[in-house]
Amino acid sequence: MEDYLEAAIAAGFKTYSITEHFPMPPKFAEETRGSRHAIYTAAMAERELDAYLEKMTLIKTRYAGRIRVLVGFEIDYFERYRDWTALMLAKYGQRIDDAILSVHFLPAAAGLRAVDDSELDFRDGVLAEYGRPVEVANAYLSAMINAIRWETPNKPHRYGHITLYRKWLQQFPTDTVWSDDTTSQLVNQLLDLVAKRGDMLDCNMSGLLRSTQQEPSPTFAIIDAALKRGIPMVYGSDTHSVADVAQGYQTYVDKQLFQ
Repeated sequence: MEDYLEAAIAAGFKTYSITEHFPMPPKFAEETRGSRHAIYTAAMAERELDAYLEKMTLIKTRYAGRIRVLVGFEIDYFERYRDWTALMLAKYGQRIDDAILSVHFLPAAAGLRAVDDSELDFRDGVLAEYGRPVEVANAYLSAMINAIRWETPNKPHRYGHITLYRKWLQQFPTDTVWSDDTTSQLVNQLLDLVAKRGDMLDCNMSGLLRSTQQEPSPTFAIIDAALKRGIPMVYGSDTHSVADVAQGYQTYVDKQLFQ
């Protein structure tokens, strides 16, 4: 973690938020199908939570004065596991500085399926279940809207990569339909909800440099619509390596994707 913080300091950041993936519910592995990688690398184990929080708090203290460190999580939203997530937020919420609420899995007939693990898993899973990319989009946005509407103490109020379903965009023919009238209505509904609640969107810039995507999440058009509603956008690198700590940040600044 220290290497990430040194890279953030070198990039000129004043604040750095650590958002490791929060543990998955107990039945998650049993009720999820498809890529084993998606299932078993989705998050830390629940038994690791206390050690993670203790270690990150020590690092936060060590770097005080050089950079403001926020210790937190990216938390998956599942309709079926909301009670468990609420219990965990009640237990750990006071120890979390910052958090993102995201969707990475959608329900299918055989069980939950990942949206973002691999193109093959996307095609074999959610695309096979919903039929067309635009239907995957509409199911994903509907899940995000449910996440925003969900009320529970200590719930995160920043929502992550709301167009994650477009991660494999460049692997499909250019005439593939990813949006229709329903999609537009769902996007507007989502943005209106976020604005009304005074919540935030994570501006995930990692997709810009990803050959399969080549755009941020949300898309530039949705970011523009969010900014017009006064929704705060928070830069996110979604980094999984030190080299990516500031990926897309210059574009974020140059295009003024923030309030």
